[in-house]
Amino acid sequence: MADINYENVDINFSAEGSEDVLRNLQILYTTPEGTVPFMRDFGISLEIQDQPINAIQAKMVAEYTAKTRKFEPRATVEEVTFVSDGETGSMRPKVVISSDS
Repeated sequence: MADINYENVDINFSAEGSEDVLRNLQILYTTPEGTVPFMRDFGISLEIQDQPINAIQAKMVAEYTAKTRKFEPRATVEEVTFVSDGETGSMRPKVVISSDS
């Protein structure tokens, strides 16, 4: 599977197979939880901010795994790693998935 680039979200609405899975995950992972009417649990929770880094990472792994299982069952989270930028204090998750499609 390819990496999802969060800066330039280019969505292919006519995707099929593994491209469709990636598109769905791209939408899921970039949507804040609670912002989709009638599907308030869709998206990734932002409530974990301002906690110790170990707690944030553990909760993010659980969040990506559970949300992927629920909203895109054709994919399985194999690994979640984190890329940190010490200068900006930011941390970006990298989700590695496998797909049945």
